[in-house]
Amino acid sequence: MSGDESRGGSRSAATAVGHRRELHIERLVAGGDALARDGDGRVVFVNGALPGETIDAEFVEVKRDFARARMLRVASASPNRVTPPCRHVADGCGGCDWQHMSTNAQHDAKVAVVREAFARTARMPEAPIVRGEAVGHEASRTTVRMAVTAGGRLGFRRAASHDTVDIERCHVMHPLLQELVASVGVRGEGEVTLRCSAATGERAVWAHDKARVLGLPDHVTAGAGAVVHEDVAGARLRVSMSSFFQASPQAAELLVDAVARAAGDALDGRDGVVVDAYGGVGLFAATVVPIGVQCVLVESSESACSDAYENLRGRSAKVMHSRFEHWRAQRAGLVIADPARSGLGKPGVATLLDTAAPTVVLVSCDAVAAARDARLLVDAGYNLVKAEVLDLFPHTHHVEVVSLFVRD
Repeated sequence: MSGDESRGGSRSAATAVGHRRELHIERLVAGGDALARDGDGRVVFVNGALPGETIDAEFVEVKRDFARARMLRVASASPNRVTPPCRHVADGCGGCDWQHMSTNAQHDAKVAVVREAFARTARMPEAPIVRGEAVGHEASRTTVRMAVTAGGRLGFRRAASHDTVDIERCHVMHPLLQELVASVGVRGEGEVTLRCSAATGERAVWAHDKARVLGLPDHVTAGAGAVVHEDVAGARLRVSMSSFFQASPQAAELLVDAVARAAGDALDGRDGVVVDAYGGVGLFAATVVPIGVQCVLVESSESACSDAYENLRGRSAKVMHSRFEHWRAQRAGLVIADPARSGLGKPGVATLLDTAAPTVVLVSCDAVAAARDARLLVDAGYNLVKAEVLDLFPHTHHVEVVSLFVRD
């Protein structure tokens, strides 16, 4: 048997499913997992561990190039490890996957994950990544999606499972929604989206699949077309239940501020129209684009376009119901793009290039997608001026990156 075959056999035996061993955690990666290596250097992903820790783990999945393990015991803990403030984490709730990390360390960890993504995926190890603002860890989410539990209540999914966990009190949920969860019942199967307005106190629910919410108070509206109105940066916005919106008004405020600072003088409209790509209900068009500046909002969701029409009344704005990738581009002075988690990709970048915009502000909700899009834009002739990492989702690995690109 050759040396390579011997090492291959040893590797398979050492990392078989069910095998237990001690692992040293190197870092956190995009998606929230911790990364370690087995005795042969194979990457091992572990949920719930922190950089610098030594843990006892059991392998649950083994592939040729990587493995996954579950943590059995922390042998040597990080100074950033804390007891999760919500007891439902111990019950298996998968909603907040970083509650075991101190609040001070969470934002720094997200910056590190973004730096790693730009270094590896974008091949830009010297990318100008900066730490932006963060919402307070007491900030309450005004939009949540919950699952129907076996007992006919609303709960959350277990981590990496379709099973549900009953919830008595959610650590990150707005009190207006908490009251609703405690009082209603649910029939059937599926999920339910709940949304409230911190500004007006309005509440609405949208039952998906075969779920049916019972016992709703008279003032709570229901269905995909139900709406609430939220205040962000001085603008009152109508948001339908089937339209996307930020998890909290605090998050929306910080995101609007970061986009406005990145766009700077490009918002004046002198170089052409402002394009709000993947514009949703008009969050940026209604807040950062000055009144009187020509703006084109491009959005594929019919309900979001309907909301945007209402939210942009009195402004020099046109709402285009279209996928951005299919939109016939027009010349622009600035493009603000806030695509879905998968990012712009080659089709989105191609449409963006057709606008010939000298300035682009890209909002990314995934570190790897941000890096991948950055590489595409830089290869197309843009320079990355700054990528600002915001922490808008406390106690989770979710990250928001606002990147500024300009042409020479």
